[in-house]
Amino acid sequence: MQASTERPSSVRADLALLGVTAIWGFTFPAVQLALRDVRPLTFLAARFGLATLILAGIFGRRAFRLSGRGLLAAVLLGLCLTSGSILQTIGLTHTTASKSAFITALYVVMVPLIAMIGERVRLRVSSLLAAALATAGLWLITQPGVHGFNLGDLLTVGCSVAFAFHILIAEAATPHHDVVALTFWQVLTTAVTCAICMTAVEPSTRPAGEGLAFPLTQWTLTALLVTAVLATALAFAVQMWAQRETSATHAAVIFTGEPVFAALFAGWIQGAWLGKVGVVGAALIVTGMLLAQIGARPRSSGAT
Repeated sequence: MQASTERPSSVRADLALLGVTAIWGFTFPAVQLALRDVRPLTFLAARFGLATLILAGIFGRRAFRLSGRGLLAAVLLGLCLTSGSILQTIGLTHTTASKSAFITALYVVMVPLIAMIGERVRLRVSSLLAAALATAGLWLITQPGVHGFNLGDLLTVGCSVAFAFHILIAEAATPHHDVVALTFWQVLTTAVTCAICMTAVEPSTRPAGEGLAFPLTQWTLTALLVTAVLATALAFAVQMWAQRETSATHAAVIFTGEPVFAALFAGWIQGAWLGKVGVVGAALIVTGMLLAQIGARPRSSGAT
């Protein structure tokens, strides 16, 4: 009887997480199209600035309540999020949305490897196999012998490393601090850092008479609203609710669909399909991601 009462809520939560995953996948082609009209750092400053305001509006005073150690953890998370977001967004100006999504997703494979190396324990066979599959998939998707491993691909690999460290820091911090406050302060840190970088770098590279720093075009508005409202504020709220009703393993497996959705949306919107070799590479990466999740030791589910 217990299984029959848990199943409906689990299905409902899994469907909610699947919707969040689809939204995250859509952000890749949406942001890439927006970057035709707005510079990367300007877009990121606007995205995380708006997300900060939304989170403050939703959670009120709770978003601000954080201890000194919690604030330090949030700043570290924000710096990782800043690094990953900048590398990913600039990378999107040099590579395709589909490739960016699958390369970014390599963080799923990197997390258990970095954790095991840091803890100085023997690497699991499953983790090594997952890394081998993901590496082979990365080779097939980027096809360095044909197209060359371009700057965008390299920057996105760096983004994946930054997100892997973000997850590990979040795992250590979330059991001891309020998740809402951690999320708010890391998003605020990212907004401020991106704004500083934007002010320091992008004005000197803008041609005179270029017009608005953030032109209000179809895709700049779409990407801004989707990334700030849906992919950050709404997705966070849905994820908090859903992961109370479903297991962390379910959530992790569902999240591996993010690059798949990205590839589908990129093909549909931009006509940028991966091709036969790319599809094989994508399948290897997803297989490696699933193997990394299934083979990893149980980890805390309080991810930010």
